[in-house]
Amino acid sequence: MKSMHLKYKDGEITVTEYNNFIAKKNGYVDFNEYHNEWRHDSGRHQSMSENKECTSYLGIHISERLLPNIFGSMIRMPYGNIGYDVTCGKGLKIDVKSACLSKNINYGDVDNIYDVFHFDINRNKIADYFLLIAFDNRHYLNPLHIWLIKADEIINTGKLNDKKVLTIHNNHKSLKKYEKYEVKDKLDKLIECCDTIKGVE
Repeated sequence: MKSMHLKYKDGEITVTEYNNFIAKKNGYVDFNEYHNEWRHDSGRHQSMSENKECTSYLGIHISERLLPNIFGSMIRMPYGNIGYDVTCGKGLKIDVKSACLSKNINYGDVDNIYDVFHFDINRNKIADYFLLIAFDNRHYLNPLHIWLIKADEIINTGKLNDKKVLTIHNNHKSLKKYEKYEVKDKLDKLIECCDTIKGVE
């Protein structure tokens, strides 16, 4: 039987497939996990579990890590999985997006600044749903809202999965508009889980 190394040399598998094979052989989920640990161990960056400024911190270390405790039947995909982060008990693909409150200036008018949540949708056509988790800021990481929205739901003038970014304003009018997507019964549990994580880290 041909070895993976020979398959790679003969062009039968890609470099990604070969790297993932080597990483799994050494006990990692995939090459991305190995590479991130190597970068951390070699001092090139903090691990995302320690670095709250890391773009993956909210989405992976906080949000995705908590989902099984909140929803029960969700299964996490390996880091770097394309298009979605978890699957539910019904096999639906869910892309988890997290955001903190940020300041937005209206058309360069410094006197018209308001708070928003920006969720990167990236025109994702793979996911069936988007689970949007809103935090106050990276320092306190207090969950404020959880929205579960079908990928092809019409938001404003088009489908959600056609958007590059979904912006939700932190005001009564905007929040009322998204109220029907809010998973309110899970918010208290998310807050409790976040408090537990913050207590041990």
